[in-house]
Amino acid sequence: MKPRSFLALVGLTVLAVIAAVLAVIDQPALTTLTKGEEKAFEGLSERLNEAAELVVRSNEATFSIVKTSDGWGMKDRAKYLVHFDKVKTALVSLSELKLLESKTSDPARYKRLEVEEPDAEEAQSVRFELKDGAGESMASGLIGRLNPNLFGDGGGGTYLRRGKEEQSWLAAGEVTLGKTRNDWLVRDIVDIAAEQVRRAVIRQPGGAEIVVTQEKPDSGEYKLEGVPEGRKLKDSSEAKNLAGGLWRLTFEDVKPAAEVQFPEQTNVSVYETFDGLRVHIEMTMVDKVVWGRFSATAEEASGDKADEVRKKAEEITARAKGWVYELSAGEGERLTTRIEDILEEPKKS
Repeated sequence: MKPRSFLALVGLTVLAVIAAVLAVIDQPALTTLTKGEEKAFEGLSERLNEAAELVVRSNEATFSIVKTSDGWGMKDRAKYLVHFDKVKTALVSLSELKLLESKTSDPARYKRLEVEEPDAEEAQSVRFELKDGAGESMASGLIGRLNPNLFGDGGGGTYLRRGKEEQSWLAAGEVTLGKTRNDWLVRDIVDIAAEQVRRAVIRQPGGAEIVVTQEKPDSGEYKLEGVPEGRKLKDSSEAKNLAGGLWRLTFEDVKPAAEVQFPEQTNVSVYETFDGLRVHIEMTMVDKVVWGRFSATAEEASGDKADEVRKKAEEITARAKGWVYELSAGEGERLTTRIEDILEEPKKS
């Protein structure tokens, strides 16, 4: 073999070896799993009934969930109700985490496991602290990336750091902590499909109103009153859209009623169903956001389902009493619609 050919071959071999080394370095480290016995938060499972406050901090928000006489509530939202099942699942899951393997303690490598501090740019982690009734810490740490397929069908794992430790861990078990208030709050206000609506009235503060009616449930035929002669709707489905104004209605934010001042004349929407439920909404605009207060009655309920309808009305009123809700831009706009908003521009003569 000529010297030049030999050197070229050696050069290619060296490059191949370097490429192989770099490829191995670039791969995630393999995890050697052992049977985890040590609890990530020792003693927590025995003290879960003492839990009184869960503090959550993410890249998006910082808030506290506290135990109340009715369950759990959002502390800085006047203890408005949060999902009890979500709180219970989170606390039990934290108490059952078992350490499997120590991972990196180098902050420069946290991002891959999503165990960087929540205030880091684009951080996906959630830092938490669980406190007892005296305000003493029961457990704290940082929850990072989930590994749902760690054990195949047998369950997943969670990357975490405990307390303020730099050491990160892979633990058996999965924990999901909501990053925003709305991940925890019970946001449902009312849910009435357009097909159930017999009559809907959308009234402006000055008295002008739009009326949508339907003769039979699920007819698919909605009549819209209040259209000036010679004018046409921009969209033929607008009547059904307005009838569906309370379909899966949820809030964006919530405040005690005393914190939002309503004028004497407000936007009002009233929805009546074929089974006798009547939902009344008063709305006002604050800083370009629509806030509404809700109530319901069932005075015209009759037949076999009358008691069920009355119970539904009582539940809506009880849940909404003393509160005002920020509606999303789309829902707020629909429930305060003016006739001119849905009509085509008049033809110029």
